[in-house]
Amino acid sequence: MRLTGTIRPTATTELVAEGHDRGSAYDALLALVPAGHVLVQAHFSMKEGVTTAKGVIRPDRVEAIEAEGPDYATANAALEAAVPEGYVLLTRVLA
Repeated sequence: MRLTGTIRPTATTELVAEGHDRGSAYDALLALVPAGHVLVQAHFSMKEGVTTAKGVIRPDRVEAIEAEGPDYATANAALEAAVPEGYVLLTRVLA
């Protein structure tokens, strides 16, 4: 039996931006997100008329991996073992 899985990196990076209100701080935060990444969290705080946005980004790429075994349990264990450190297994499908 063959399983195909989808994995993505788990590494995250924090970004900080400022604006005069929540909307402008969010726009400034989005402008800092590099290509190939996605904003997964945003937190806002205000002090002395300045809104600070702290965001967490992660890579948005996914990769496919495959594993085989004589039955589902064995193939699934092999698939999980094939996930590199720093990645998470998102899906598994019978191939």
